[in-house]
Amino acid sequence: MSCIIRIQEAKPIMTETELGIADFILEHKTEVINASTQTLAKKTDTSPAAIIRFSKKVGFTGFPQLKIELAKDLSNDSMQFDNLLDPNESIEELLKKAYQSNIQTIEKTYGILDPLIIERVAQEIILARNVYLFGIGSSGTVCEDFQHKLLRIGKTSVYYTDTHLQLTVVPNMQKEDLAILISYSGKTKEIVTAAKWIKEMGLKSVAITQSAYNELGKLVDLVITIPIEEKELRIGAMSSRLSSLIIVDLLYYAIARHDKEETHKRIVNTRKIIDDIQR
Repeated sequence: MSCIIRIQEAKPIMTETELGIADFILEHKTEVINASTQTLAKKTDTSPAAIIRFSKKVGFTGFPQLKIELAKDLSNDSMQFDNLLDPNESIEELLKKAYQSNIQTIEKTYGILDPLIIERVAQEIILARNVYLFGIGSSGTVCEDFQHKLLRIGKTSVYYTDTHLQLTVVPNMQKEDLAILISYSGKTKEIVTAAKWIKEMGLKSVAITQSAYNELGKLVDLVITIPIEEKELRIGAMSSRLSSLIIVDLLYYAIARHDKEETHKRIVNTRKIIDDIQR
């Protein structure tokens, strides 16, 4: 059941305070997706505790899940990338639509981010002996990008483009290692299989996916959610790739700032060795 329908159906049993929260959410859906508990409490003249109680009253575990489900509702009405492909429009119009689509994705991604989760995942990466990355297709592109970033600051990470090799490394992972699994749908068979094994082995794991309640999200220790904007049948994984790249960039920044001087030294040295082959 959609978030909007849940709120509407629960109205008859709501208190006056809860009705005020409900009305604000229904009238300012996009704003709510980008709001924190504290921000929404201020907007509705209530308290963060009231927002959490309201979220649970309408059937969610908390405000973050409510926002995720609300984003799903909005995605059904928002502009999909496929809608950009109108052969009767000019390239100028295409550029405007693409720009709007990308801006929308960026705003939604930052809107549902939990800073505490980003910090926790960054700390797990810092403490891990090795970081193993799992992803296929466009998610694999994100894995490669993150691997390159981590390499520049001296953090050991492992990623194989071959899916069988990705699965092969799982039984050989150690308790000091960390797995980061990326799947927009959260139901990619190979990634879910890897997550199941990792969970059974008692190893730490993180998912970058659209929901903490999909197949992948339920198998890992920490979930960084990305907006639900794309249909299963689409021209390409544009929005999901952009959202995932934003996430790994933020994780990279969070790790790099942990020891700024060491990060600077490593980046300077990696630049120097590349300069040597360009002389």
